[in-house]
This record gives sequence, C-alpha cells and structure tokens, in this order.
Amino acid sequence: ITNTFEILDYHSKLLNKLKVDNPLILLHVGSSAGGKKASMTRFINNYYKLPVEIQNMIALENDDKVFMIEDVLEICEKLSIPCVLDYHHYICNHKDNILQLLPRIFNTWKDKVPKIHFSSPKSKLKKEFRSHHDYIFVDDFIFFLELIKSYNIDVDIMLEAKAKDEALFKLVRELKYKTNYKFIDDTTFIV
Repeated sequence: ITNTFEILDYHSKLLNKLKVDNPLILLHVGSSAGGKKASMTRFINNYYKLPVEIQNMIALENDDKVFMIEDVLEICEKLSIPCVLDYHHYICNHKDNILQLLPRIFNTWKDKVPKIHFSSPKSKLKKEFRSHHDYIFVDDFIFFLELIKSYNIDVDIMLEAKAKDEALFKLVRELKYKTNYKFIDDTTFIV
C-alpha cells in the first residue's frame, strides 16, 4: 500500500507539473486476496487515506478476470469517482446486461465526458480471447456504438490495439466505408 501511495503521489505531482486539465489516474481495483468483497472494502478504506487532491484524480476500470463492471461501478458510486468501462473486459467478465449499466456508468462522470476503452480479442479461442488483437473489428465497434447511440452524449473511446495508430486509421477507413457517420476530423465523428 505504501508503494502504491508513493506511485500515486508521483503521478499526481507529474500531472500537476504538466498542467494537465482535469487530470485522471486510472486504476484497477487490484488483488482479490481474501475474497472480492474484502478487496473492495480494502480499496475503499485505502482510498480515504489518500490526500484529497489525489482522490479527485482517481477513476476505476473493470478487469477481465475478477472485478466486473458491476463491482467497479459499486465502488465508484460509493466514492463518487468516475467509472471507465472497458468493453472488452466487460465481454470477458460480466453478469448484467450492459444496457442496464450504461446510465449508471455515464452518471459517475457528472459533467465530464465519459471515457470508454475498446479492444477486440486476439482470438475467439478461450485461451487468447482476453488478449488484445492488433486491430479493432469494425463490426463489433459499430455494434457497440449503436448500443450507446441512444444516450446521445459525447464519449471518449480509447482504442487498445497492438498496432496503435495503424489500427486507428484502419478503423477510421472502415467506418467511413461502412457507415454514414459524420467525421469532424480524422478521429472524431458523430454517430
């Protein structure tokens, strides 16, 4: 815990020195030692030990093995911190329908633009399903965009793909070919 607090302090100072507007430090809940509920309680208790300045930078993301979006959302709502949906992690590890959770996830962001992570599985095989592919499967991405479209809010989607910029520009080309989305610039569009 001491090491984690030192790392968070370092990143907080770095973000302040860089004069980042609305700095965000994204975390996973962590270990499930002693059981998931005990870990969630530990996270909450340790969060309150952080300086308020660092508390105000924290956001949580669901993972692909232990802490489902439902778990992370519960913590985020208790602490009034943003919840980052990792959609691929959700596909790997969830219990509830995402449509039931999206309003709650978006509400954790209050007046800020919600952030979402999106990736495609390396393989449909169970062994490699949780790993990230080099690229984004355009049809899966369009399906997800259609899911969130009815909420009519701006979202910031970060792509997690091994091919980095090449994956982004390939996805943009495919979106322009397969959809009528209105592009504002090279990577920003309206659904």
